Amino acid sequence: MALFPSASGYAGIEASPLARIGYSDVILSRVYEEDWLPRVTSSELLEPVTRCNQVIQIMRAPEVGPLRSYEKNQQLVPNTVSTDARCLTICNLGYQDIKFDTTDAKQACENWGPFEEKMLESMYQSYVDSQRRFVLGRMMAQVASETSGPAAGKLGDIDLGEAGHPVKVTPANLPVVLADLQRALIEQKRWRENEMFLIVPPILRSYLALSNFSNSLWSCSCGSIISGVWDHQLFGFNVIESVHVPVRRDESGAWCFYIIAGHKEATAYASNIIEARLITQDANYFGYRYQYLVAWGAEVIYPDALALGYWTFDPLRV
Repeated sequence: MALFPSASGYAGIEASPLARIGYSDVILSRVYEEDWLPRVTSSELLEPVTRCNQVIQIMRAPEVGPLRSYEKNQQLVPNTVSTDARCLTICNLGYQDIKFDTTDAKQACENWGPFEEKMLESMYQSYVDSQRRFVLGRMMAQVASETSGPAAGKLGDIDLGEAGHPVKVTPANLPVVLADLQRALIEQKRWRENEMFLIVPPILRSYLALSNFSNSLWSCSCGSIISGVWDHQLFGFNVIESVHVPVRRDESGAWCFYIIAGHKEATAYASNIIEARLITQDANYFGYRYQYLVAWGAEVIYPDALALGYWTFDPLRV
C-alpha cells in the first residue's frame, strides 16, 4: 500500500513517499510479512544488521547431558552445561538502482497509488529471488549427514538419495518418501508437531493428484500460488511450494530436486537495506534514480534439524 495515497497524485518524485527517509522499510516489510523465508528461518537476532562483515553471535540451546545411574555413597559426577555459540557473518552485498526518466516520473506521480503498488511488488520479487536461492543453498551445504544421503537415520537405513542415486518418486511411493524425511528428523529428536516445513517444487502437484493424498480438498485448494504456503499439511509438514527449489541434471540424466525439510530454528538468517537514497540530479541524463544497498547472511545452527532429500520424479503415465 502507498504510504500517503492521494487522488491527485504528487507534484514530482521529490514530493512522493520515495523521497522520504525510511522508505526502504516499506520494501523490507513485504519481505518479513509476506514472504515464506521467515517461516523457514530464525531472524530473531541479538542485534540488527547495519553493515557488511558484521558478526552476530547466536547462542545454541544448552545441553545438560545424560542421567547417570546412582550407587549408595558414590561421589557425584556433574554434567557441565556449556554455552556453545555460533557466529552469523553478514558477508553478502547487493544493490538495486532504479532509474526514472523525467517523462515517466511525471506520469508515475500523477498515478502514484497503482504505480507504487506495482513497483513495490517488483522490488519485493527481486529482493526475495536472491535471498531464497542463497538461504536454500546454505541449508543444502550445512545439513547433517544423519539427515541426508543414502545412509541417513539413527541406524543408517534411510535412503534420502544422493548425486548419481536419486530417490525415484512416484504417486504410489510418495507417502513412504515423505515418511522417510519425517523419520530422519524424529530419530534426531528434532520433530516438533505442526512446526516443521517442507519446500517442494510445483511438479509435486501432478504426483499428489494421482497419489493417496488425492481428494477434493487437495485438488481444489493446494494452497496460495502467490505466497507458496499451502493450506494443508502433508505428512505433518507445513508445505511451501517454490520455483526456487534447487534442481540439477543428475549423472543419470534425470532432473533431480533438492527437497529441504526441517524446523525454522535450524537456520539463522538476516538481511537489511543498510543504505538508500534518491538522486534527483545527474549530469548524464534527465531523470531520477532510487538506489539501495542490501546486506545479508545465513548460517545453519542445528544441522540435524534439517533433512535433505534428493528426488527425481518418474515420468507419469496416465
